Amino acid sequence: MTTKIKHQRGLVFTMAIGIFLCMLDTTVMNIALPAIQSGLKTDLSHLSWALNIYTILFASLTIPLGRVADICGRSRIYLFGLALFLMGSVFSGLAASMTLLIVGRGIQSIGAAIVFPASMTIAIQNVSLDKRTGTIAILGVTQGLAAALGPTIGSVVVQVVG
Repeated sequence: MTTKIKHQRGLVFTMAIGIFLCMLDTTVMNIALPAIQSGLKTDLSHLSWALNIYTILFASLTIPLGRVADICGRSRIYLFGLALFLMGSVFSGLAASMTLLIVGRGIQSIGAAIVFPASMTIAIQNVSLDKRTGTIAILGVTQGLAAALGPTIGSVVVQVVG
């Protein structure tokens, strides 16, 4: 196997991880809602914003932030989005109030809205033409798996971490 093919596979794998994390966060909290509700002593209407802020921002910003990445450089913007996503994840995990959780999820979502389209484009453009169909399939399956596994992973986190 040539070095170029290894590089392409590694790049696709790395971009698939980014996509997996972005899509995972659309469903990972669902199973943890009762634990979060009791832990933060909040009602369901406020708790729903922790879910909705992620979905709303992710859905509405993916296309415009993907365009920003096209203009400003995908790799640089991808790394910025990854840093935002990580910062939002840490902020959400350490949130001591509902407001802080919502802010953290918002930051996380903006990062995801950058990482998701940049991952797709970086992966697809860095493989040879004959490998693009397979690459798109890998990235698509990754999205579906992340959404499907989100509740399961969320329940494991609640059981192990609390």
